[in-house]
Amino acid sequence: MDRQAEGVARREPDVVCLQEIRASTLPRWLDALAGVGLGFALDSSELAPPRRLFNLVAARWELNPLPTILSPQAERVIGTVCESPWGQIEIWTAHIPPAPSNGLIKAETCEALFAELARRATRHRILCGDLNTPRYESEGGEVETFASNHPLDEERWDAAERSLLVGLAEWDLSDVFRSLNGYGRRDVSWVLHTRARRKHAHRLDHVLASSGLNAVYCDYVHEWREAGLSDHSAMEAIFEPEPLS
Repeated sequence: MDRQAEGVARREPDVVCLQEIRASTLPRWLDALAGVGLGFALDSSELAPPRRLFNLVAARWELNPLPTILSPQAERVIGTVCESPWGQIEIWTAHIPPAPSNGLIKAETCEALFAELARRATRHRILCGDLNTPRYESEGGEVETFASNHPLDEERWDAAERSLLVGLAEWDLSDVFRSLNGYGRRDVSWVLHTRARRKHAHRLDHVLASSGLNAVYCDYVHEWREAGLSDHSAMEAIFEPEPLS
């Protein structure tokens, strides 16, 4: 964890969103983030039991919690309003559950998050985290979800996953990485090498943001994953926001 915290500190962030935090590491994360000026923090630990993992948001500016969304595992999504110098920024960080043994929980979580965010907003907004989708994106911009893994609910599953990465663009929450880098970039943020020497790799981690935040940079920090600090690549986004009137 010390190496993880040092890596985050070197980026000199204003806001940090983390998933899969444990109660045993939360105090150390809070101390480390406060030490680099991120003295305001919110986490979803109270919603986690009996599960062990939850989310954490830390920032340089005051954070006010938003109501919990109606999802099956509420600790996987946390929302807050950040009182930034450019006005309020509504920040959501999510760890959408993987599907193999969770029934419809993944689809239900996507549906609940979309229901919360599919609205016109009067303030800047960001959704970031491990959205566990898509399976594949073509260079022409076509998106394939994991719905084919769930033939009994394939239509619902496809709509649920697609609603976040594609559907939220209608509500001014667009994929910042693709907006800035196009579909020619073939980055993946999670890679699994199996014993059979097959490689599974997908771009599962994302930052979606309002156009008024004026994203000028968004890319993956692959070197942290490659060095074994996480099984996912981190994401860094830089914004030059338009002040809200």
